[in-house]
Amino acid sequence: MRLLHATCIAMIWATCTAAAPAQTGDAAVQRANRMAYEASMKCFVANGVATGEREDAGDREAAAQYERTARKSFNTAVKLGEALGYTGTRINQDFGLAQARELPKLATDGAYNRTTATTCRALGLM
Repeated sequence: MRLLHATCIAMIWATCTAAAPAQTGDAAVQRANRMAYEASMKCFVANGVATGEREDAGDREAAAQYERTARKSFNTAVKLGEALGYTGTRINQDFGLAQARELPKLATDGAYNRTTATTCRALGLM
């Protein structure tokens, strides 16, 4: 499990700092970018859920921190989407799909929520 987290972290940072061009032809880089893109979107949604939970609990400081990491996750996903050659429309649609897919699971499945939070923290996106 730790190796998976380390690999994902490396993928995200490599693509964010080097921004691999969409036309590389390197299937491994494209796959890594897509995986990091999906993870960033998932973390964006998870941070949104956590923000709401902290706001409901009256913890404004924690809510603000989750809001900041939601923005970081969002920006990371957008950069990765651009590196993959996706249009703004495509990226927005993918965010909508990620929310539709993830919100029900994050809201109803505590184990899924905790696992997602652990992964996002390991990626530096929560």
